[in-house]
Amino acid sequence: MQAGLTDKTRPLASHLLVGPTGTGKTEIVRQLASALRTGPDDFCQVDMSAMAQEHYAASFAGAPPGYSGSKEGLSVFDRDRIEGTVSMPGIVLFDEVEKAHTTVLRALLHVLDRGQLTLANGQQRYDFRNCLVFMTSNLGSRELRAEQERAWHRAGRSVTRVLPAAASERVDRILEGRLDRISEQSIARFFDPEFLNRIDEVTLFEELSGDTALAVARHELDQFAERARKRGVDLSIDDAVAKHLVDTGFDPVYGARSVRRAIRHEAWPVVAEAVIAHRAARMADTTSRIGAVLEVDGAAVSCRVTGAA
Repeated sequence: MQAGLTDKTRPLASHLLVGPTGTGKTEIVRQLASALRTGPDDFCQVDMSAMAQEHYAASFAGAPPGYSGSKEGLSVFDRDRIEGTVSMPGIVLFDEVEKAHTTVLRALLHVLDRGQLTLANGQQRYDFRNCLVFMTSNLGSRELRAEQERAWHRAGRSVTRVLPAAASERVDRILEGRLDRISEQSIARFFDPEFLNRIDEVTLFEELSGDTALAVARHELDQFAERARKRGVDLSIDDAVAKHLVDTGFDPVYGARSVRRAIRHEAWPVVAEAVIAHRAARMADTTSRIGAVLEVDGAAVSCRVTGAA
């Protein structure tokens, strides 16, 4: 992009990210926005599941002349985040693209092919030629899950438990090459060749492994500790907490979201309760700094306040 050698008649790049929920498709776009723009939320996100019916297509390309909203040129797009600047490209994410009506997909075809979208009123145009276009999809997720369940049962393990290394290796051998083929076949069945031909790259995502879930838990706990620090709590987190949360809360069906859910349900409340009780007992205000330790006590997560920081 910086060399200026990209095709000036199309978006800077177009990527289709395909995989089960909770595997990091949207998170990749957020991290890219952090690196290229002003923060993780500085991109235009379009929920394509809200355009499943034809009469909602007007929110994508605007209302045609004579219809309500045509003069205003109302649309779901954020021009600044799409068109960007010379030094800061735009980023747009079409989330769950397979759920949109075919009318919307045809309009999206113009974006991928010509880098521009003219609203139905003919008076406004969005320029995507300085924009990175991402699309996410869950196509093939059910078929992938069914195939993995069969492999896991053959390995003699429960579907929703993190597999030990030996069993995990056996499952990998059973599934070798199958998952990619299932995803590729699902994509080919759903999208027309002319649509796929305009996508620069298709990236396939797999369900999170136990090791990846553990890394996610540690990252989320670090962010939680940082938020606590800003609220006057110097929170130390024992290494056993992340493993406990993954062992008890991680579900491959829901990916990283199940890990975050376990942290919200098990870690957040105990820290809040311990801090509030400590400050109330000592009649301390919320600006006074205190220390706390998050640890595993038996079969649950607990928080121990260590006093003033």
